[in-house]
Amino acid sequence: MLNTRSHTGRFIGLFLLSLFLYSYPVLTLFNVDGFVFGIPLLYFFLFSSWLVIIFLMMLCASADKIPSTKDARPIPDRK
Repeated sequence: MLNTRSHTGRFIGLFLLSLFLYSYPVLTLFNVDGFVFGIPLLYFFLFSSWLVIIFLMMLCASADKIPSTKDARPIPDRK
C-alpha cells in the first residue's frame, strides 16, 4: 500500500505555496515597471510560477505511482 498520507501532505503544501505566491504582498513585489524578455514583470511572474506549480503537481502525482520497497511483499515460489 502506498503512503497516501505523505501524498496528501505534499498537495496541501503545494496549495499553501500557491496561496503564498498569489497573495497580495507578494504580487505587489512584482508590480513594478520592469520587463523580462519583453514581458512585464508581473505577468512573467504569474505565468512562470503557474508553470512551476503545474510541474510540481505533476511530480507529486507521479510520485504516488512508484511503490516503496518497504511495502513490497515477496513473491512466493511456485513449484
